[in-house]
Amino acid sequence: MELDTKYISGKKLFDFKFIAIGLIFLIDFNINTIDILPDFIALILISAGLGKSWYANENLSKAKNYINIFYIVAISKFIWNIIYFVLGPRTFDNSFILLFTTLFSILELIFSILIFTNIFNGLDIFFQLSDRISHAKKIEPMLKFLRLFIILKFILTIITQIPVLLTETTWDNLSMIFDMYLDADFVKNILNPPCFIIQTLIGLFLLSFIIPFFFEIAKDKNLYDYIKSKINHILINDNFFIIKKTLNIAFIFFIISCIFFIDFQIDNINFLPDFIICVFFILGIFMILKINPEIKNKKLNIYIFINLFISVFSYITGTIYKIQAINSFIGENVILLNILKFSYNISFNISVIIFFLIFIEFYNFIKNLQRKHLEFSIRYLNKYITLSEKNLDKNKNNIIKITSVVFCVKIISPVLPQLGVIIFFQSLIFGVFVFFIIKGLYSIKDSIYSYYNK
Repeated sequence: MELDTKYISGKKLFDFKFIAIGLIFLIDFNINTIDILPDFIALILISAGLGKSWYANENLSKAKNYINIFYIVAISKFIWNIIYFVLGPRTFDNSFILLFTTLFSILELIFSILIFTNIFNGLDIFFQLSDRISHAKKIEPMLKFLRLFIILKFILTIITQIPVLLTETTWDNLSMIFDMYLDADFVKNILNPPCFIIQTLIGLFLLSFIIPFFFEIAKDKNLYDYIKSKINHILINDNFFIIKKTLNIAFIFFIISCIFFIDFQIDNINFLPDFIICVFFILGIFMILKINPEIKNKKLNIYIFINLFISVFSYITGTIYKIQAINSFIGENVILLNILKFSYNISFNISVIIFFLIFIEFYNFIKNLQRKHLEFSIRYLNKYITLSEKNLDKNKNNIIKITSVVFCVKIISPVLPQLGVIIFFQSLIFGVFVFFIIKGLYSIKDSIYSYYNK
């Protein structure tokens, strides 16, 4: 195959030294709450370092999957940092800041350990198989050093947030004991610099052991040639490889797009705009049509392109209308304000209706994709499929009914009172819906993979 030849020759398939560089970006170097070494850059570098090596190793493949999920967390954290910096710390309640900091820290801890545990375990397998015993002996201490750094980073981050947990009465009592004024913000400002310095110094110290290790194995030509041969063997012999690779990317795009269906609002501004769904849908559909151009759905493409412009217009007009300082721009021009409100309401409702049509056509599109691979496996691979497995549309009516209810909630959401209980149940409905959509996408992808298993 032409694609196989491209991998056999040409640029390097992987370069482990980029993993070493990526590790530097895992150190939180904050200036005015902005991490100037954002985690998503670390993930980009680590992915570049792994390159195509994950094709030939199950552990590295798992690490790659965790990296893809971690991207969402890292980018969300970066966006949150920007919002926090722009709006200022006084805009948010301390408990709100504590919740986000703890949530992001826990997710970073979990994914960082999972990613690097699988990377080191995967490398260990390569070392053992290629008889690189000197490299293999360093795996265990390197992994312990890295886990220690990740755990200490988490602990030091949480320590700076502990003052928020104390009540005002407690702070008053402590102020009397120490004979000085104390409150959560004051103590946080005292804790931040030493925790930041300790985390940075420990990080640099531990990474001074780990980074040279990755540079060393990156220079090992025999190791590179061994892993390259394994990758090329898979590319040449596994006919399903290209399909699986393309479907992985496409379904990642679809899953990311689902997240933007959940409205996340701060001061009535939605920070998960619906039009991003169209962007990721276009990217995902493009990837699928590369391997199955015959399943092209013209209605779906038209709906998505039309709704991209409508939802962008809806988001812009809605955002302008909701901004509290709008009067400073329009003065006493109530007519202009009403025009903005009317434009937003009409475009939002039209957009939601088209999104519902997109969902129906996308359901048909993705089931058609599954059906094509099912038919291929039966006809050409002599795959035995039960009658229940062949009935791909058995739950279609129930899915459409549930989706109709959810989209009705989406339409009426702007006119509902902005009360905590209502917002909670609204977010809960959207969250559960998105969870089951993502679960369904994973199920379909796994089903397609199963058609090619021997």
